[in-house]
Parts: sequence; C-alpha cells; structure tokens
Amino acid sequence: MTTKKNNSNQVKLTKKESIAKIIKRKSRRKFLTENQKIYYKMLTESQITICSGPAGVGKSYIAMKAAVDLLSDPKTPYEKIIIVRPAVEAEEKLGSLPGGLEDKLDPYIFPSYYLLNKIIGKEAREKLKEIEVVEVFALAYMRGMNIDNSILIFEEAQNSSPNQMKLLLTRIGFNSKFLISGDLEQTDRYKDKKLSGLYDAVHKFQNVSDVGVFEFERKDIVRNPLIGEILKKYEEE
Repeated sequence: MTTKKNNSNQVKLTKKESIAKIIKRKSRRKFLTENQKIYYKMLTESQITICSGPAGVGKSYIAMKAAVDLLSDPKTPYEKIIIVRPAVEAEEKLGSLPGGLEDKLDPYIFPSYYLLNKIIGKEAREKLKEIEVVEVFALAYMRGMNIDNSILIFEEAQNSSPNQMKLLLTRIGFNSKFLISGDLEQTDRYKDKKLSGLYDAVHKFQNVSDVGVFEFERKDIVRNPLIGEILKKYEEE
C-alpha cells in the first residue's frame, strides 16, 4: 500500500495508514482457555461467525480484539468497525429517547466502547470514532444497506428475532466480516430461547461454508467462578 501525495507535496495517508497511526498500542492479554484460542481463530478465518455462550467466557472481548487486530493489519481490506446491538427495552423504537440517533444508541453501545477502551485506549477509540472508522448502526434502520470493507460486531444477538437476524446477515457485502454473539440463557425478549434469532442461526448455519458456529459452555467461564454458581441457582427456580 503506497502513501499518496497531493499537489502541495503534503503527504496524504491512506485510510489503513491513518488507522495504524491511531492504534499505537493494543492489549496483549493472553487467551485464558483453549476454547478462546479456537474461537479467535474462527473469528479471523470465517466470513461470518455466530457464537453463543454464558456470561464470563470472554466472547465479547475476544470478538472485539479480533476486530481490532484485523482492522489494524495493513494486509486486510477492512476499513471500519460497525457496532450493532438490538435496543430491546425500546423494541427498537428509539424515537422516545432524547437526542439524535447516536445519543439514543449510546446506552446500548457503552459495553462495546468499554472493551475498545481496554484494548486500544480511550483516546484512540475516540479518534477512530471521529474519523468514522468506528461507527454505530441501529438494527432497525439497516434495511437496504450493503456492508463492504467492514467488520460488523453484533452483540446481545439473543434478543433479536429470526427476521432481524435474517435482515442483518443479508447486509453482508464484499470484503466484510460479521461477528455475532449472545447468551441464550439471558434473553430479555423471549421466555422461550428457541424463538430467538441467535438460537435459530446457531442451528441453521452449522454446516454452511464460510460461516463459523461456536458454542461456549459453563466450564469456559474465566471471569469470576462465582458466575457459574449464580447461573446454577437461577436454573434451580
């Protein structure tokens, strides 16, 4: 990739060079389990990765780390990270919240920003957002879009319907990668997890070329061992 010059002989950086200049450091946190390594490899190699697993297994952190690694690699075609989350509490009806669309989405996107801050630092994350390398989309307004040269991260996917999942998956364009994850035991929208778009996708795409499906188990929890005990107690009800 060559650096361009304008008529005034000033060096004009390509998009990938600008990204590399902003991302000066990345978290060096090592994988804590063998399944985390396998999941990371799947994220980097598959065009679409669909993951389900309980809280505390590291699925969100690993997906964001993979996205940053791919974005900052000068050999990849990715020029943007797009973050999508279903706004469940409002049933995707964001008009009742104050501010513009971005302001309305901020409460739902905060966990993703938190992860980016941990991986590349708050200043770098804010700069990437400023030059529209990190963008936030509302699932409800994605119809008709075609996502090219981007890495799309869709979290809390258990709260999407099968139709919403279909809408999202059919937005994939050229040179793009979709990273989808959620916890089927924490569905806010459905009492029966089998009604979830994530459940449907996990079972529908098991043997589809270039689509990776990964399922973490409770034994993979690495955050606080108490999480496993908490989940057990809720299952006893």
